[in-house]
Amino acid sequence: MPQSLRFCWLLIFLISINSLSLAQQNQSSSLPGKFISDASHVLGGTGHVLTSLLRWHGKDWAIFVSVLGGTFALSFLDEEVNEFFLRNHSKTADKLSDVGIKYGEPATVVILTGSLYAVGLIAGSEWLRESCVILSASLLPDGIIQTVTKKATGRARPHLGLGNHEFDPFRNQEAYYSFFSGHAMVAMTTSHTFAKRIDSAPAKVVLYGLGGIAGLSRMYNEDHWLTDVVLGNALAIVSVNSVSKWLEAKKNEKGMGGLQWRIIPAGRGVSLSVAW
Repeated sequence: MPQSLRFCWLLIFLISINSLSLAQQNQSSSLPGKFISDASHVLGGTGHVLTSLLRWHGKDWAIFVSVLGGTFALSFLDEEVNEFFLRNHSKTADKLSDVGIKYGEPATVVILTGSLYAVGLIAGSEWLRESCVILSASLLPDGIIQTVTKKATGRARPHLGLGNHEFDPFRNQEAYYSFFSGHAMVAMTTSHTFAKRIDSAPAKVVLYGLGGIAGLSRMYNEDHWLTDVVLGNALAIVSVNSVSKWLEAKKNEKGMGGLQWRIIPAGRGVSLSVAW
């Protein structure tokens, strides 16, 4: 079995043990009904994140400007941090880097999310199903934002040796997809989703440690600058928090506002509706 698959199954096993102890049986809802409801929440959460700018107020914009200002300040450390990692390569660091890269790969999170959701659906674990909904609804919009941003900015990766201020928008070459780090975003989204929902300090340390290693590994391998990783992590945390609050309000039947997507059973199939 490939190393990446072994890594995925280990994570699935560890998280499943925690979730199954919280499993809640609900015989009043069929498995297809639960799946449709969860898919609807994933779409709704995705729409909620993508339209969040429309609901921002003074405080939200202040935080956004602060993040941009902080990122600009950190950009002066980009090349220094890159040189630090270049000076500190070792066999141990190489192995840790491999772990971080595996954890941040899209294939890893797809296998992890799909498997954990299947376990939650079959075992009747609402906690695990809801965790996978939050994770999916955070990753989808983040992936869209990251894809658009990396192509629109065209930032050169560190290994090209062109410096941290080299931008060539819409060049459509992998070497110019540095801004921002997708691996760091995927890894931190996964870690933050489960760390928020697991009441165990050691588990939180492990999860956030994995998320941090993923970002460090991208800088270690000269694939991203410090600011790429910081922004990837920031987007991940904001998205997970936003979707978590949205889903909680949805469960409590509070007014949600914004764009909402719904999947509704219709005849022999389903219909997709959009509500504002």
